[in-house]
Amino acid sequence: MAHAQAPAAAGALVEVGPFAELPEATIARLAEVTSMRHYRKDMYIFGEGEPAEMLCFVHRGAVKVFKTTSDGQEQTLHLLQPNELFAITGFVVGGIYPGTAQTLEDSWIGCIRNHSLRSLAQSDAALAWAVLAFFARRLTGTSQQVLDLGTRDTAGRLAAALLQLAGVRDRAMGRHVKVGLQVTHRELAQLIGASRETVTRLLGDFRQEGSIAVGSDGHLEITPELLQRRLD
Repeated sequence: MAHAQAPAAAGALVEVGPFAELPEATIARLAEVTSMRHYRKDMYIFGEGEPAEMLCFVHRGAVKVFKTTSDGQEQTLHLLQPNELFAITGFVVGGIYPGTAQTLEDSWIGCIRNHSLRSLAQSDAALAWAVLAFFARRLTGTSQQVLDLGTRDTAGRLAAALLQLAGVRDRAMGRHVKVGLQVTHRELAQLIGASRETVTRLLGDFRQEGSIAVGSDGHLEITPELLQRRLD
């Protein structure tokens, strides 16, 4: 995993949502136990069932976290973009990784050993609160995903996934919002529990109605208000 100059851990940490408001002294202590690692596209960061030894965040690049079903199929749990935390369950409850993490492109990943993070959190209430608050938000998001799978049709699940990937929280965010992560139809299908063919057809429908478009750089651009109608 050798690469050019690694990003500074402190600079990377302050861009991660849960850590952004932490005091400089806390960031400095956290940076001392943070390892910045380079992974090429399609490399594995950790595997499902391995001991959950570290909490990670994406600094640059993109990561997919997935489970493998009994019949060998992949079920995508999360598609992660820069400045997103993952593998937090191990810090809170220990045990094993519930899924496999794999890079979707060349990536820089920040890794913090759970025993080091726990040691810091025991003496730093702001850090402990930041991590636990993020864990609570992640649980809420997972609960919503489960609800979506059970109550929304496939078009609604796809619309919700695109809004989430674009970071949309308000339908009035703008006429066009870019989805920063380039994902395949197969990855979207795994994320929402549908076939690739169905996702391809629905994306075509979304394009025709003006809900999505492909920008000049190849990234999807969504119209939040139109996609949100699929959820109302």
